[in-house]
Amino acid sequence: MTPHAKAQNRIPACPARSVSIVHLLPGDFDNAELKDFMVSDLPDGALSVVTGGSKPVSAVLTSAPIKAAFPFNRLLAGANAALGPRDRLELAAQVKNETGWSPWFEFGGFSQAGETASVKDQQNPFGRMETDVVTLAAKARYLRYRVTLRAEAGSRAFLRLVSVTYTDASAPYNEACAVGKPASFKPVRLNVPRYSQMSQQVNYSKDICSPASLTMLLNHFGLKTQVLETAAGVLDTAENIYGNWTFNTMYAGSKGLYAWPARFNSLEEARLYLAAGIPLAASVTFGPDELKKAPLKKTKGHLLVIRGFDGKGNVLVNDPAAPDEKTVERVYDRKEFAGAWLKNKYGTAYVLAPLERMPLTARLPLAGLFSAPPGSGKGGEPGLIESQILPLEKISCAGARGAWLEVSAPEQPRGGKPGDKVHAPYAGWMETGTAAFLPLAEPDAVVKNKKAALDEGPLSELSIGARVRILGREKNTFVRILLPGGDTALISEKDLNFLPVKPAPAELRKKILGTARQFLGDRYYWGGRSGYGIDCSGLVNLAYRVWGLDLPRNAADQFVYGRQASRESLKPADLVFSTEKNNFTGINHVMLYAGGGMLVEATQDTGSVREVSFKEKFGLDFAKVKNGQVINGKKIFFRTVMKK
Repeated sequence: MTPHAKAQNRIPACPARSVSIVHLLPGDFDNAELKDFMVSDLPDGALSVVTGGSKPVSAVLTSAPIKAAFPFNRLLAGANAALGPRDRLELAAQVKNETGWSPWFEFGGFSQAGETASVKDQQNPFGRMETDVVTLAAKARYLRYRVTLRAEAGSRAFLRLVSVTYTDASAPYNEACAVGKPASFKPVRLNVPRYSQMSQQVNYSKDICSPASLTMLLNHFGLKTQVLETAAGVLDTAENIYGNWTFNTMYAGSKGLYAWPARFNSLEEARLYLAAGIPLAASVTFGPDELKKAPLKKTKGHLLVIRGFDGKGNVLVNDPAAPDEKTVERVYDRKEFAGAWLKNKYGTAYVLAPLERMPLTARLPLAGLFSAPPGSGKGGEPGLIESQILPLEKISCAGARGAWLEVSAPEQPRGGKPGDKVHAPYAGWMETGTAAFLPLAEPDAVVKNKKAALDEGPLSELSIGARVRILGREKNTFVRILLPGGDTALISEKDLNFLPVKPAPAELRKKILGTARQFLGDRYYWGGRSGYGIDCSGLVNLAYRVWGLDLPRNAADQFVYGRQASRESLKPADLVFSTEKNNFTGINHVMLYAGGGMLVEATQDTGSVREVSFKEKFGLDFAKVKNGQVINGKKIFFRTVMKK
């Protein structure tokens, strides 16, 4: 079998039927057309309406065209805004096929004053609006959205989020992909308040599964509300329904959460959100005996809350169709639930989260991670750069200060030893303009070359170490990947290691060293951890990351993580550490052992990445050195992180 054929066999067999794009940070709107909007600071919102006069203002945002990962024929959309009592949020979307752009499809308008309504009778040669879903007559490849925020004079209105989800409804349902559990599967259980729609003392109780589910999510995040209050806030007055997906999420967004309608491709995708502390409100359809243990025998459309997965992978739900709150909690069979949700409803769900739970990442090319935001140090400059966040690397947000986010990077752990269950994530600050939303999904591959060329992306390169989700194959040896902000690009398989990476130990050591040697001759960059700049521990971290091994970020933490080794037992790709001068407890440098007494290092000594002999580096023949020996005031240690 040729290498190309082997690579083809590694392409994921579960292509996405849907992709959700979520824009909530200033960089998401850089290329949008803005009228009476201006950039704002979080947590208020990404954009604010320019008001202040004596007249109302209609601020308009029109996005740049977005190329979808694949041709699609269904479209959902959502938006969030902080609104005054009489302000109104309106949303529309366009699609483009070979004949050009369609007319605008209007998703309607939302107001806290009770004037929320969808727009009837929208049909044209491109397709039709079915209340809250655009159904196309022929597939399109491009889309864009338009948000109009009508603010009263003096109102402090902010646009906080816009989302679009496109679906290829003709793509076949793959049960194996939908229900499959990876080796990393872990059960998860969230404590979500229980509400029964059927216990509500109104004659429309059978119609309010959506606001009942939304109420559970709102209360889960500390927003105290009742089912009937939510129902009044989400009512689509044009259709007299409570289950309009766009308006339910607009209502949740008006309460201060980020909320959007999304579509999921597998139960594992959903589990990743649950594991991040984000329960989901899922839309299901099923016939008699298709979802056993459900309080309903059948339904053409019903909303319920996914609150977890048990050890067998079965789905833990709060089903508001239960007759009372005591019986709301249910456990549904994994395959049956996947059929009702993922097959019949394309995995449609409401996603709600505060800023602190939103999964984020870095925009291309990368983001700097600083010790403090501007104003914390001398001269108003940011603190010291601590590290770099790669595109598609998961980060968590702890809060916002002006144009900066306080974040932690769990893929860059600090402290701990091999086998420890808990490692503290690297923490710091990054500019909001360098951040983007990260759809949670298991990565399929990692970039193995220092700078991988991209085609059709917003930039022409992607750094080594970036872990990517593959959406499908195009152009022979190229695959399409999802990028931060909803963009996609083509990348060559030759630049990727498909996950999991499992070379033999001897081969693994050669691969790690080969990866580190890609940087030879590059300049040393403090805090660097990318193809655009590297420091000593960043070099070690990336060289191992590319081959499936996650090490801590800093040299001192890598030292603690490793196991003691003797000089005689040292093998290529093992690690050599040195302390600060005359401070034997202060590990401040790490090098890769290259065999034969040679070292590969990113060093401040020369301001570069180099391969150098131990003798040239320290002035002593390697064959005479012992672990823990002091040389020129520095203590030298040998460590390994490889399995014996």
